[in-house]
Amino acid sequence: MATFITFAAKIKIFSLFLCRKMSRLRTWSWVLSANFSEGLPYTIVNTVLIALLADMGVSNGPAAMIPSLLALPWMWKFLWSPFIDTHSTKRRWMLLTQAIMAVVFFLIALSLQQSWWLPVVVGGSALAALASATYDVSCDGYYMLALPPKDQAFFVGIRSTAYRLGMLFASGVLLILAKEGTPSAWQRTFYIIAALMLLLAVCHKFLLPKVTKDAASHPQQTTEQRSIREVLKSFVQLHAGKELLFMLLFIFTYRLGEAFLSKVTILFLKDGIGQGGMGLNNEQYGYLYGTFGTLSLVIGGILGGICVSRWGLKRCIIPMVLALDLPDLLYVWLSYGALSAEIPSLAVIGSCISIEQFGYGFGFTAYMIYLLECAKGPYETSHYAFLTALMAFGLLIPSTLSGYIQEALHSYYSYFAMACLLTVPGILMSIWYVKRASHSAPQSR
Repeated sequence: MATFITFAAKIKIFSLFLCRKMSRLRTWSWVLSANFSEGLPYTIVNTVLIALLADMGVSNGPAAMIPSLLALPWMWKFLWSPFIDTHSTKRRWMLLTQAIMAVVFFLIALSLQQSWWLPVVVGGSALAALASATYDVSCDGYYMLALPPKDQAFFVGIRSTAYRLGMLFASGVLLILAKEGTPSAWQRTFYIIAALMLLLAVCHKFLLPKVTKDAASHPQQTTEQRSIREVLKSFVQLHAGKELLFMLLFIFTYRLGEAFLSKVTILFLKDGIGQGGMGLNNEQYGYLYGTFGTLSLVIGGILGGICVSRWGLKRCIIPMVLALDLPDLLYVWLSYGALSAEIPSLAVIGSCISIEQFGYGFGFTAYMIYLLECAKGPYETSHYAFLTALMAFGLLIPSTLSGYIQEALHSYYSYFAMACLLTVPGILMSIWYVKRASHSAPQSR
C-alpha cells in the first residue's frame, strides 16, 4: 500500500511538472507567433509593396509615395487605442484583425492579373495597414494582461527578436518567392501571405489563453480619453521655450537624409541598369537587402544599445550619427558607377547594403534613446507615444516626396548626393546636443 501511495505521488509530481512545462511552451509559442505577426504585415506594406509596384510598372514617384502614406495608421494608432480598451477583448481584436488581413491579402492576390489591380492593391493595403496597426495595439495590451511583470521583462528581448523575424521573412523570403517579378509570381506570393495570416489566426485561436482581466471597462474610457486630451498640454508645459525648439529640430533632422533614402534605395537597387539602377531581381534583392541587410540592421541596433548603456548617450551620439549618415555615401558611389554602366559584383553591392543598414541600426539607437529621455512627467507613456508619432511624421514627408524628387532630378546619383547633404543638419544637432548636455547636470546612464 505504501509503495502504491509513493508511486501515485510521483505520478502527481510528474504531472504537475509536465503541466508547467507545457504551459511554458505555450507561452513561448504565442509570444513568438504574436510578435512575428506584428513585423510581417508592417514590412509587407512598407517594403514588399514598393517592389510589387515597381515590378508592375508604377513610376518612382507613386511607388515611393503610396507605401509612405500607408504608414499613417501605425503613426496614429494611439488615437483609437481607448476604443480597443473599452470594446470587446484584446484577444478577440487580435483574432479579428488577423482574419481581416488574411482576406485582404487574398483579394489583392486575386486582382494582380487583372487590369483593375492598382485600386485593389492600394485600397487593400490601406485596410491591411489599419488592421495591422490595430493588431499591434491589442497585441501589446494582451501581452501586459496575459503575463505577470516578471515574465513581461523576461520576454522583452524575445518579442523584439520575433518582430525582427517577421520583418526578415517578409523582406527576404517573400521577395525571393516573387523572384520573377511577374504578376503571376506576385499573385502566388500573396496567396502564400494570405494563407500564412489565416494559419496564424487559427493557431492563435488555440494558443492565446483567455485572460479574465481582458475585458472592456467603460469607466476606463473616461480616464484614457482624458489623458489623451491632457497629454499635449502636459507635454508643452514640460518642454517649453528653447528646449521644445531644440527637441523638434532634433526629431525632424537627425535622420533626415536617411528618410529620403528609405524608399528610393529599394527602387534604385531594383531599377534596370539602363535607368541608372543596379538591376537586381527580386531574388537577389531578397537575399542582399531583405536578408543580410535586415540582419545587419538588427546587429547594429543591438550593438548601439550596448554602447549607450555602457558609455551614455552624450559620449556615443557623435559616433552614432556619423555611423548613420556616412554610409549613405556608398549609394552615391554605386549610382555614380551606374552612370557609366559599371555595375559592381553582387558581393560588393551586398557589402554596401549591409554596411549602410548596420550603420542605420547603430545610429538609430541614439535617436530612440533621446526620445526616451524626452518622455517624462506623469504621462510619460503617452508622451513617448506622441514623440514616436512626431518621429514617424518626420519620416512621412521626405519618404512621400522622395520618388517625385528623384524623378525630377533625372538621376539617382544627383538624388543620393542631395540626400547626403541633408544629413548635415542632423550631425550639427547632435553636436549641439553634446554641448547642451555638457552645460547641464551630469548625464545618468
